Amino acid sequence: MAKNPIPVALLALLALIELARLTAPRPAAAEVLNRVVLRVNDQIATLYDYERRRADMVREITHRVEDPNERRQALAQVPESVFRDLFQELLLSSRADQAAIEVTDQEVDQQLVDMRQSFGIKTDEEFLAALQQSGMTLEQLRAQTRRNLRIRQLIGKEVTAKIKIKDEELRRYYRQHQEEYAVPEQVQLREVVVLDDSGLPESERARIAADVRATVAAGKSLADATAAYAAKRQVSSVVELGWVSPKDLDPKLEEAAWKLPKNGLSEPIPARGGVHLLQLIDRHPAHVKPFAEVQAAIQQQEQERIFRENSVKYIAELEAKSLVVADPPPAATNFRRKMGAVEDPSLKGLAGAGSTPEAPATPPGAAAPADVAGEHPASVDTTGRKEGGLPAPKPVGAPPREPVTIPPPSNIPPPPPSVPPPPQQTTPPPQGTSPPAPPPLR
Repeated sequence: MAKNPIPVALLALLALIELARLTAPRPAAAEVLNRVVLRVNDQIATLYDYERRRADMVREITHRVEDPNERRQALAQVPESVFRDLFQELLLSSRADQAAIEVTDQEVDQQLVDMRQSFGIKTDEEFLAALQQSGMTLEQLRAQTRRNLRIRQLIGKEVTAKIKIKDEELRRYYRQHQEEYAVPEQVQLREVVVLDDSGLPESERARIAADVRATVAAGKSLADATAAYAAKRQVSSVVELGWVSPKDLDPKLEEAAWKLPKNGLSEPIPARGGVHLLQLIDRHPAHVKPFAEVQAAIQQQEQERIFRENSVKYIAELEAKSLVVADPPPAATNFRRKMGAVEDPSLKGLAGAGSTPEAPATPPGAAAPADVAGEHPASVDTTGRKEGGLPAPKPVGAPPREPVTIPPPSNIPPPPPSVPPPPQQTTPPPQGTSPPAPPPLR
């Protein structure tokens, strides 16, 4: 493989896979790494999951954000963002289990085919080369793709499918917001410029501009009138400016353009670059776009607005119906504040056992404080829940490094998702073991 350079398309794929080879230092004690920091019903995430994902996000921000102030602000939000993403993924994954959402091998296969096509990857060898460069196996990619599809199907079934907007609601919005669809008067223009850098004196440039204008007035096209001068690089070629609105042009050009009749040619106008001649091709008066023209845009906008509102409610409802125990690291204690829900200590579960708001935050990029034995939640309240208890909690593996984003509804089929980052083990790998080799493509 080393003899064959990886194509640019594969490099783009690698960028979307992100950094799969993790180099973050591990805390020495396995019992600290394996501490459960979040449980949602029968699924758990450990401190190890959180730390690996946090290290990835810190690394990605450090490489991507150049402005020091923006980077500092972004890094300060990493702990809460990572824990919030962990929580939302476990909540949705658990609900997908309850709703018996299943994804077939054929659906996963098709998603991988779409992904390869979107990056112009034509052979299995190129695809495996990209995966190997990222340190990711095909089975890891398939597992991540399956999880993404399950969540997409869940959201489509329980959120998107319930969004119904009546035609009258769209028309009412249109009537109440007509100023948003007002179009100012526009003119369609073309121009030529007698160039300052032609080397001609100012008087000669003025003479050429006057000659071109007189030739057009005699009946020739602007292109014909300037052809000889353009061949000598004294005049620019004809430039189609297209439709322009007020304030799109230099004030001197705008003033002249709006006075022109259809097919009229302006007087010579000294401006940046030389002496300009503007020709008006057509004019559109100010108007309001008709409802039929903007109906689809209004519907899309309203769908997305309702979707955002319903998504917040949906997550809150899932949380209220779930057994949730959160024991976040001190820096991530307030992870809920950007989830659209009001902070309320009376809402147990996420704000419950194990949180320590008075503890100082861990600086971004620094190792989390060591765990103190015996300080984890020992029990949870299951009053009123289904008798028989919950199944034994099962680790879900390190969730993907990308935030779990609920896609907004769209009348256009969604494009193939970008290659998701590889899942990680929930506990440190045993000493002396190595990652499995990539299995053959399906």
